[in-house]
Amino acid sequence: MADDKIKDEEKLEEENIKENPEDEEVIDAEIVEDTEETSSDDNEYLEKYQRLMADFANYKQREEKSKADFKKFASSSLIEKLLPVLDNFDRALKDKDMEDPFVKGVIMIRDEFLKTLKSEGLEEIESDGCVFDHNMHHAVMTEASDTVKEDYIIETFQKGYTLHGKVLRPAMVKVSK
Repeated sequence: MADDKIKDEEKLEEENIKENPEDEEVIDAEIVEDTEETSSDDNEYLEKYQRLMADFANYKQREEKSKADFKKFASSSLIEKLLPVLDNFDRALKDKDMEDPFVKGVIMIRDEFLKTLKSEGLEEIESDGCVFDHNMHHAVMTEASDTVKEDYIIETFQKGYTLHGKVLRPAMVKVSK
């Protein structure tokens, strides 16, 4: 019986709505069709987003490389200032008696100093007897020689060094002509 009463009330409401349309709630809706215009806008935004993401990824890579290079070459200024000390060790030991205990001690100090610099990425540029390379060597003299081929290094006046593959100081040399 209660079910019949509910059904009657529902019928009355439906008839009321049909008779009084102004009581209905009107919803305005625009039908959006999938047109090329909206699709092209979506594609444009997608392309912009993808470009932005690629630019950001490239930026991150550049910054990481920049940080790595900074760490790699941060010590270059200090090492450049220490190279004359290494040169002075070499000059001091040039013509000394290698059996003298004092000289042996200086050699040990020099070797430890050089080992520390090498651990930071310092490498000596090969020069004596090598082909002259203007990127690695600085020719301060040329000399005609019968024993050494042309454009080969005869003598090294000052050793050259690289730091992580970058020339820190070129070797000063005499080249055959």
